[in-house]
Amino acid sequence: MLDFAYNSTSPRRDAPELKPARALLTPTWIVALALLVANDHWLKGSGILPDLLTGKLSDFAGMLVAPALLASLLRVRSRRALLVCHLAVGAVFAGIQLAPGFAAQWSALMGLVGFPWVITCDPTDLIALPFLLLSWAVLVPEMDASKPALLPIQRTAVASLSVFGLWATVATSQDDGFGFDPNDEWYVDIEGNLFINNANDFTIALHVRPLRTDMPINCAEIARDPGRLLTQAAFATAEHWSLPARTTVGIELGSGQCGAVWVAGEGIAPMILFADPSVYRWSSFPGQVFEAEIDGLGDQAGLGLVFGDSGATWIGNPELRFAPKTEAPELPAGCGAPSGESRLDWQTKIPSRAVELLTVTSGIDGCHELEIQELTVTNNEVQVVSDPYSFYLCVPDDVAPFVAGERLSFFQVNNNETGQRELRVNLLDNESLAIATTQAGAPVRVIRYLRGGNQPKIVAAASGRELVAIPAVACPWEVESDCASVERSAQLAIQGEADFLEPGVPVSWTDVPETGTAFTMMVSYVRQRALVDLSCSDGARLLDYDIDLVIIEEPAL
Repeated sequence: MLDFAYNSTSPRRDAPELKPARALLTPTWIVALALLVANDHWLKGSGILPDLLTGKLSDFAGMLVAPALLASLLRVRSRRALLVCHLAVGAVFAGIQLAPGFAAQWSALMGLVGFPWVITCDPTDLIALPFLLLSWAVLVPEMDASKPALLPIQRTAVASLSVFGLWATVATSQDDGFGFDPNDEWYVDIEGNLFINNANDFTIALHVRPLRTDMPINCAEIARDPGRLLTQAAFATAEHWSLPARTTVGIELGSGQCGAVWVAGEGIAPMILFADPSVYRWSSFPGQVFEAEIDGLGDQAGLGLVFGDSGATWIGNPELRFAPKTEAPELPAGCGAPSGESRLDWQTKIPSRAVELLTVTSGIDGCHELEIQELTVTNNEVQVVSDPYSFYLCVPDDVAPFVAGERLSFFQVNNNETGQRELRVNLLDNESLAIATTQAGAPVRVIRYLRGGNQPKIVAAASGRELVAIPAVACPWEVESDCASVERSAQLAIQGEADFLEPGVPVSWTDVPETGTAFTMMVSYVRQRALVDLSCSDGARLLDYDIDLVIIEEPAL
């Protein structure tokens, strides 16, 4: 008979590897749970911390709290089962943030067990997933089953923390105040400038896209036709809502003079809600509206969605709703682009030294290739610097009076706030490379190319002439292709003169008594703007106008 010795230090095969309940007594887990509760019930909306931070704190804390809590409730004992708990928490969390359909099903499932959730799908919340790794690294070592057994008082504490943790994670999922109030059967009130009610007996998926905040906007003009003038490009990334039956969601319009959101969803055709936040002030609204109260949606700020055989129908204040339009209006005569219109442009890299113009080649695209050679003065002699290269300038022929052999300097001024750029080209003295001047000290020739000015006054300092802009009010606003910018035709005139300045046609005047200088000016491009999409629009970055023009200053004959 073989005799086996028993080693008391060796673990038994059926001994549990882990005891997840131990993690619930660690400072890390308790602090995470406290942060979860404090953030959801006190910090959010308090102004103590930025909204961006409070919107993520619960996710970070939840990734620490949930896996250990789930493992404790399921009484898992192996690392493999604990890993499955972590992966399950991550998978459900990711599914809610990425898939509105999954979020709706999850909300319905929780509703069956008495905890209906109103869920916001926000892919940016996925930055919390690495906290699952932190949970594994910090809390799993605390679950070692070889440690002394829990005392009765500790087991009582674990049970209490489990119940409290389960309530806290459920309450967390009811984000942004759309929670289920455990004290009664109602959804708590919500806040916003407007509200949308799900006037159905089932959960609906709603996608809400707020108006982008990086676009200067003329609210009075956009309000004339928001459905046509606000395209999808004018709106930010969608917030996805899974909205249970009869519940409401608050709509924020922002703090500007006007606000808008783009609303769509499963079976819900896109609709633009547009209003003035100073009229529809931030208010509190019922968290749910029952069928008997549907008529109450006639309230100024109330809107609702009712599903029928053909999809969703909007109810409530019609003055807030604007169906998106895709058709562009026919332009009346005189509203199209003038034949002489063109934008000024030049390459980004500007010569930093004086240059000699070797050749000028004009292309059919309106651009001129200037082959230039950089120069410097050494010991009172002009010296060549490096090899010749090309500089491209896109301007009308009448304002490109360059001749091979001329020596020039280039100087550029950019205004990043307004978007205005100015390129100044001076004719130089061939020997000294200083700015060429007349005997009276006036420059022989200065050309100023101004692009993207937002006000007519940009030329006053350059020429001593005041310009006035006249909007073409009879012309409809146009939405820029593949961009959210809204603009229409406009005209410029010199103050005191009756005739408009025609794009592409130079005009001249002489101020002999003052400076003995002759000016030539050409307006190249002018538009009035009601919305500027800074992400893609060219030219001026501010309202009200987008103007390109050229001023040439020379001695009077």
